[in-house]
Amino acid sequence: MRGYRYEALDGVRGLAAQAVVFTHAVEMAFLPAHGTGAGVTGWIGRASVMLFFALSGFVIATSLGRLADRDGRHLVPYAVHRVARIVPPLVFAIIVTFAVGALGRAGLPLLTRSGESYDMGVLAFLRGITLTFAPSDATFVIDNPLWSLRQEVYLYAVAAFASLALVGHGVRRVLGAALAVGLIVVTANRFFYLQSLALFGAGAAAAGFGGHPGLRRIAASPALLPVAGLALAAPLAFVGQPGFVDGMSAWGPFLAYQAALGLPLGLCLLGLAIDETSIARGFAACAGAAAFSYTLYVVHMPILVLVFSLRAHLGWAPGWTGSAATLAVAWLGAQVVAITAARSLERPKAARAALFRLLGRIGWTGALSRSA
Repeated sequence: MRGYRYEALDGVRGLAAQAVVFTHAVEMAFLPAHGTGAGVTGWIGRASVMLFFALSGFVIATSLGRLADRDGRHLVPYAVHRVARIVPPLVFAIIVTFAVGALGRAGLPLLTRSGESYDMGVLAFLRGITLTFAPSDATFVIDNPLWSLRQEVYLYAVAAFASLALVGHGVRRVLGAALAVGLIVVTANRFFYLQSLALFGAGAAAAGFGGHPGLRRIAASPALLPVAGLALAAPLAFVGQPGFVDGMSAWGPFLAYQAALGLPLGLCLLGLAIDETSIARGFAACAGAAAFSYTLYVVHMPILVLVFSLRAHLGWAPGWTGSAATLAVAWLGAQVVAITAARSLERPKAARAALFRLLGRIGWTGALSRSA
């Protein structure tokens, strides 16, 4: 859209996914739920998720900028692209989650975060693949990180309707505005929805206004990354305080701070997308990790739960050395599963083509023309 280079941003995505997997594995191997170490890993994981939200805003803004037209027909190809990208790895992750859950039902005590029982009925499976899962479903109990994917889908919908409000005419503009505002109002009192919207919006604004010379100068400033890094690291100064882990998700000022981090994150993403600096090249060198990062994110938790549950149940590898070895096995297992599955699942071109053919058969010929 504005000559952005995405190799560095792909590297950011891949590294953020690895950070989430590693922190979850470290927590399961070594850390009590509310200790100082859990506060450190919890904040690193949360910062990585916040980065995902800002990055999604940046990328979706450029995607909608290419698709948007004056009559709102961009919503159909946009929705098809999103569904083709999200659903195949998600279905795979839910299948893996239910397979691990079945082992739990068969007698393997599962080391889930909540330790609660879980529902594995047909409706629970359908709620999983549609991201409408309940707190008692296996999807939520075993693969808890999917909470952020549900929010990403919400953000995609808000972005689509907001773009219709901006580029549409007449009834379409009013409808787009009403749907975008309605989604925001309905979710405003739910955990992290307003924060994710602020982060997503900051990333989208950085992409949408990235052609402004003044904004580009700020994004290219050598001081920006250190300042953003300090802003991200600042909460760790309080990690030893009682209630830090709970406050990360429940204390209003802390949540507001997390939302405000969208500004430096969005500017950093813009800087990486426009500059060919050594830092940008360093992130670009890690771009290969993005090829399986989404599948890794959605499937890693049931793999970790399975490996650590087997170790505990069978008494394998006791002690800290055994914990470290189990961590390595769990991390490697998640990588192998994700890389293998992503070879087919993170290739949405075929899924897009199939969806466009289906839409064409039911009369959405406009969608077919837009897919060309």
